[in-house]
Amino acid sequence: MGNNNENRVVLGSLRYKSATDTNLLFSVPLIQNSKHNVEFDRTVDISLEDVFQGERQSSGNFRPSCKFTILFKNSYSGKTNYEPFENNLYYLNPEITAAQNCPPNPNIYWPGLPQYNEFDFIRNDNNVTGYTQPPNQHLTFIPKSASNYNWMFYMTYAKSNDYTKPMKVYERYSGQYINWVSGDGIPFVIENVTENGLGIVKFICPIKHGLNADEFVKLSFSYNGKNLFKIDSLGDANFGSEEYIFNIINVGFTGTTFNNGVIGTFKRVILGDNPSDSTSEYYVRKHKVLTKLDNAVLTKCGFEQNIFGISKKYESMAYTPNRMSRVSIKEGAQSYSLSFNEDIQINDIIDNQKRPISELFFTVVWRGYFGWTLGAKKQGWDFNLPLVFNQPSDWWDLLNTNSETNLPIDSYNTSWSSPFLYTRSLTTGDTLDGDYCEWNDYEQKERVISTLNHKINFNSNNFDTGGVLSNSLGYYYKPHNLIKIRDYSDYIEEGDASQIVGVPNYAYFSTEKNLFVWRDLYPYGYIDSNGIGVDYPFFNGTHYPFSNFIFRIIPEGTNYSESVINVPTIDFCE
Repeated sequence: MGNNNENRVVLGSLRYKSATDTNLLFSVPLIQNSKHNVEFDRTVDISLEDVFQGERQSSGNFRPSCKFTILFKNSYSGKTNYEPFENNLYYLNPEITAAQNCPPNPNIYWPGLPQYNEFDFIRNDNNVTGYTQPPNQHLTFIPKSASNYNWMFYMTYAKSNDYTKPMKVYERYSGQYINWVSGDGIPFVIENVTENGLGIVKFICPIKHGLNADEFVKLSFSYNGKNLFKIDSLGDANFGSEEYIFNIINVGFTGTTFNNGVIGTFKRVILGDNPSDSTSEYYVRKHKVLTKLDNAVLTKCGFEQNIFGISKKYESMAYTPNRMSRVSIKEGAQSYSLSFNEDIQINDIIDNQKRPISELFFTVVWRGYFGWTLGAKKQGWDFNLPLVFNQPSDWWDLLNTNSETNLPIDSYNTSWSSPFLYTRSLTTGDTLDGDYCEWNDYEQKERVISTLNHKINFNSNNFDTGGVLSNSLGYYYKPHNLIKIRDYSDYIEEGDASQIVGVPNYAYFSTEKNLFVWRDLYPYGYIDSNGIGVDYPFFNGTHYPFSNFIFRIIPEGTNYSESVINVPTIDFCE
């Protein structure tokens, strides 16, 4: 009998810098460490915990799932002369329209809203005569396709970066549009001001700049051969301006370089004496599709609904154009569960920064197969959403090819004179654009500058909502919904590859430090003292990550904000 000599005590802080030092005391049992060899005896003591952890850390199989709660405000009414559409609207002022349709004016349009089924994740209007069933129906409803008539669901990941994406934003201070390319950095316009007798060059950004007061900026133009300047302060007297404004003291600049109204772009630089290591790069993430349309499994979440409930009304036969009564639904409240019928293997996948993948995305794409809209045709970022003089930004104009998703659009025809457009289904390996991001090698961290949005435009040939036909109002939504499958640590490791073991192949070599720098990839099940890490169920060789999402289909021009309510600090007095 004897002690097991392989027991070791490892401080948590020596394993990960932010970990706490726990489990320092434990009992050492007396165990038998030797035994007689018996021929044909193959009995071995196995630690089930060690086996479980070994299988968990080596497995790259994932079966992600999530819950979507839809928030939708049905806002845009219109008119159509296509009978299957006109006969299935949520009618507005039907009493007035019915009276106007009496002789001698029997062909007045019936204005209304498309019903909620045109936007729901799973359609349930499979038995509507003259619309989804004969006679004279728009199309014949196929029940197994109920979950992908309107939307398509995929798993994607950020595979690469696009540094050449054309971008455009309306800058409200100068009252003009700024055009730039994603790799150029973040745009600004200059304003000269005086504070306490000191001249200040103020750089006003229409996008959050992500700067700190002790950092530097590399401008897209130079002054006397210099384009690197130290930031002296952030913001002005207005609340929240520090996220959009940075200032440089005017030391006596001459010429027109820093005149009012000058437009340019900048890149963030952390270390002024070592810009080669610490200058940020800017890009649009490119997502690669990992699954096929048929892999998605969408089901209703039992009886769960959002807090707003269902908005519906009874349409009397006297107040419908086809003289048929029904219940019309304006807005719904159902929540949905999304999963996939095959595992996703991530062991050989690297992300857009050439690191082991740590994020997957539930990607939702508008299909619009019934043909009310133009398909998933237009895309932009959060800074493209605010209205300009109560109209959509020029970025969304149908003639602007830079704002197109480049997703494949197909069409079909009926007896109606105009074709019905929809987004063709994607397949494994297809790519689509993602968020506008910043990466800095020195801090080894990616920042999402602005989130991607897709816009749903109605096809004015089939359903006319009025307004400017080439740039009408519509709905927008965020297609990519992130779920963490692993996490990188919140501190930076440093090391000389010739002296230490375990430098990962994604480490960055810093010329300033003459060392490799990187962030450790935490193991599955480990969460540090800052809450960084993941701990999902693991069963039969597969990880089962899960997340909740609120999926907003937002009318253009609607102002809304998201805020996170932090858990209040509780001290000994409470």
